[in-house]
Amino acid sequence: MSSKAKLILALFTVCLLISCGEFGGFSEFSKADTGSITKVEAYFTDENLAKFYDSVSQPEEDYAQCTVTMSGDKKTYQGWMKVRGYTSRGEPKKNFTLQIKVGNEKAKYALMHEAGTWFKNRIVMYAYDNFRYKGDSLIAAPDTKPIALFVNDNYLGYYVRVDMYEESQLNSYKKGSLSELFKVFLKGYDADPLYGNTEKKFPKDKDFSTIELLLTNLNRMSNEDWIAWVEKYIDVDDFIRYMVIHNFFGVEDTEVQNFYIYNYGKLVFLPWDNELGMKLEYDCFMGNNKLTKRILAVPSVKAAYIQAMKDFVTDTDFLAELKAKVNEWYDESYLAIKNDPIYYYTIEDARKCRDAILNFIDKRGNSNAYKKHFQ
Repeated sequence: MSSKAKLILALFTVCLLISCGEFGGFSEFSKADTGSITKVEAYFTDENLAKFYDSVSQPEEDYAQCTVTMSGDKKTYQGWMKVRGYTSRGEPKKNFTLQIKVGNEKAKYALMHEAGTWFKNRIVMYAYDNFRYKGDSLIAAPDTKPIALFVNDNYLGYYVRVDMYEESQLNSYKKGSLSELFKVFLKGYDADPLYGNTEKKFPKDKDFSTIELLLTNLNRMSNEDWIAWVEKYIDVDDFIRYMVIHNFFGVEDTEVQNFYIYNYGKLVFLPWDNELGMKLEYDCFMGNNKLTKRILAVPSVKAAYIQAMKDFVTDTDFLAELKAKVNEWYDESYLAIKNDPIYYYTIEDARKCRDAILNFIDKRGNSNAYKKHFQ
């Protein structure tokens, strides 16, 4: 690597670490032992490294091209990376978006640092993907995988690679001729008027009529008409599955955003950020915004949801499986977290978070918030 590239990478890494108060230099973490988890190694030319660095301060910056290797598959991929999200830009450790070319397709991942929320997003996604309500779900929740991220041979830390919803993946599930995906942003808790920043992921057009109709009906339909509309146009089984997991774990970051709606002729609710929540007193069992509350108020949906939640809470085998997964993830990620270069992203914090999740799973069904609605 040229001296210019080394300087750029040093500046970029300092930008990641500067607000930590300490910076030990490359020698302390470039050779970090990260154990057996997948190592994702990105390599940039001097010019593209500068572009990658610029993506910290320029939210609309294009992806920077790189080559990517992932330990275990012995392949080198053409790749592209950038800093993702507005929230993480002010933090010492950034989230990234990674794309790699696999054959004629591009796979797209979010690389999430999960600082302070170790394993929370992963266990909720795992629960979404493995909880069966009336058989398999229509659409799988995104897969998550622990990784150790390196840029030009320097260790940037422990991350979780989260598969992003792709059109080709969702189209393989669709039952009808429609196929639309929205990342939803409601104006506020009461969802009226319409969105400020709802994104249409595909097709790439400005047609938001699906969301407009949904929220118009939500706010204006009589109860009788709303019940008939929900039963016809909401994928009720998948909605119940979504709400059981969402509300059991008390996910509190989705009142106005951070969830997807997929339209295949019926509407499917899909999870995204789940790292906030898991407080025993958190009471959102009957929905946490006007949309989910009113769907759950439909008598047939409410009755099925209540029974599904009771079944979930008393499924000791599945709850034990969730706890085993948290312990498994802690063990496999131990070295990568322990050697993370940012000093307050510590293995002690990860251990405390693991213990808190295990305690939450054990006690949620006996919490006052749960008993208020289900006993």
